[in-house]
Amino acid sequence: MDYQELEGALPAKMDVESGINASPPPPMCGESEPPPPPYDPTPRDAPPSYQSFHGKIQDAKASSSGPLDFSKKSVKLLQDTVAVTVFMLIMLAVPISMIVIGAIYKDDCRAEPMIPIYLIVLGCFGIVKSILDLIQRGRSDNDDDRRGNTPSNTCNRLLSCFLVAFWIAGNVWIYRSFPPSDIVGDPDYCNPVLYYFAFWITTVSYIICLLTCCCMCCATCIAFTVMGGP
Repeated sequence: MDYQELEGALPAKMDVESGINASPPPPMCGESEPPPPPYDPTPRDAPPSYQSFHGKIQDAKASSSGPLDFSKKSVKLLQDTVAVTVFMLIMLAVPISMIVIGAIYKDDCRAEPMIPIYLIVLGCFGIVKSILDLIQRGRSDNDDDRRGNTPSNTCNRLLSCFLVAFWIAGNVWIYRSFPPSDIVGDPDYCNPVLYYFAFWITTVSYIICLLTCCCMCCATCIAFTVMGGP
């Protein structure tokens, strides 16, 4: 066996004994190397949570005609988040508790018999409106569908008007009876649990409205800063 045959057979024998695949020999002079893998210039996507919210904020900023329009669109985007939907589900406990308290103490307020009725009616219609809002949020993400004169939107507006009117009437019934008597048989008697529950539910509504106005003012100021307004 000459030297060339020995040189070709020795690595193959060593590879079989060691169980290791031999690396491919270097290309000979004149042979072409395989082309490198193609380069994909497409950037990787951002995480879904960042892309879905931050991207929409950037689109709202680019398509807004001014700071007020940008503030309105930003608030609308916040309202459409999953966190707000979960918060709405949790807040269903409030109208349910109103119905329960009003039903238990329905005949325990001689000072103002409409207070338990106020809790029951407001709780029932509040649950209906919350369910309609959740259905409307999950049914379509199209803004035109949400703002259109569909039957659900019309029913939602009518419910909102009724709830506001009945809430104003409840303010009159509750605050004119303050403070109630806790002596059973007194003409001004009202069960403390019933009365103060209705009192604080109504008072907290004012606090929430005030905080909402403050948040809207802060959002408008931030929008002016972001958009470079005066």
